[in-house]
Formats: sequence, C-alpha cells, structure tokens
Amino acid sequence: MFWTNTSLLTILFVQGFTMADSKLHSKFSSLFLLPLGIFLYIFSNQPLFSDESKLNAKQNKILKETFAYLETLEPKRIKIDKTTYNRHSQFESFFKFSFSGKKLSRWIQSRSKKYTFGSTGDYVAMYQDGEILLGRGFFNLNRLDRVLVLLHEARHADGKNYSHVVCPDDFPYLNTRDWKIHPAGKKGCDSVPDGGYGITASFLFELGAYGFLSQSDAAYRYNSEISRVIRD
Repeated sequence: MFWTNTSLLTILFVQGFTMADSKLHSKFSSLFLLPLGIFLYIFSNQPLFSDESKLNAKQNKILKETFAYLETLEPKRIKIDKTTYNRHSQFESFFKFSFSGKKLSRWIQSRSKKYTFGSTGDYVAMYQDGEILLGRGFFNLNRLDRVLVLLHEARHADGKNYSHVVCPDDFPYLNTRDWKIHPAGKKGCDSVPDGGYGITASFLFELGAYGFLSQSDAAYRYNSEISRVIRD
C-alpha cells in the first residue's frame, strides 16, 4: 500500500537508545526520549511514495513532480454555466468524491504498490498485480499526459471489469500520443463508461470546467479519451 507506518521502528529505536544510555543518563534519558519518541512517531507516519526502487533518480523525480502537479489542481470556481456542468460532469459518480487533485492523487497511489521501468511495447505504461510498469515514453510526456497515464493504469487495479476490449477494425481515430500506434484491431478500447478512458475523460472535463485548461484544449482531449469507449 502507499501509506507506510513505521511507528514500530520508532519504538524499537527509542528502546535501544534508552538501554544504551541508562547507566550514565537514566534520569536525563527519561525526560529527553519521551518528546523525541513523540517527534519521531509524528514524522514517521507522514505519507511516503510506494516502492520506487526500480526507478532511477531522474525517473523518480519526474514521477514525484507528476503527483505534485496533480495535487495543485484544487477547484475554486466553475468557469462554465451550471447547466452544462451538471449535464456533462461524471467525476463524482465515477470516483465517489467531488473533484480534487489531492484526493485523486491519493486514489491513484492507493492502487499502485510499486512503480517500475521497463519495456512496454506499443504502450506507454502497463498495470499488473499492483505494479505500474512505466515505459521510456512515459518520461517524455508533459505532466498532464503523465497524470492521465497514471490515472488510466490505476483503474485497472479495480478488477477485470475494467480490462480493455479490442477496438473495431474500422476504428478511425488516431492515437494522440503516438501516431505510429494504431488502435484499430487492438485491445485499446473500453466497453464500460467508467473504465480507464472514461475516468480520464471525466477528469479532463473538470479541468476545463474549472479553468485549468482552455475549453478548446479540454474538449479536444476529452473527445480523444471518450472515443475509446465503445458503446453498443
């Protein structure tokens, strides 16, 4: 899991420190170590990123910057009319909380136990058994596209219902991130509205609604994601 609790290590550290100094400073140690233990307990329970041991320093920095950017996206005032917003917004129905970059960051990280780097073939990233495998192309994307990739892959942690289906052979749309990758006839579409592509579309709509993206940019990106949701 993303959250790491190291309070047991804190207790062992305090106990070892106390035993070592008990003969010389028993009275001082009792007064000093109690607040020290409290201090360590508080700071040891701060959130840490999940296991990134298979990323190099530069990749790890990019990943953390991606989450830091996402957490700046906190809504203030809707920039579109309420009728349009209420008609098209699906974020809360998909995620069960109102739009918030900080909450969405927590949602993604709670579903990914480990981030690794390796070959991903025609894909930018892949999810398997709690691990998100990031390809070389991921680190060349802009920060918004990196967020979209992580959000998309985290959805796969929620079960086989969110696995991709084969796109129609006559699928006419381009892959916006790499034109050499052709979705037609490949497992690159969704059959449910709240799969990897549906939730990224809902996120992009909120960015446009709250003014984090221009409406034209948000609509372009939204339409690109939602085109991968195949409806009968």
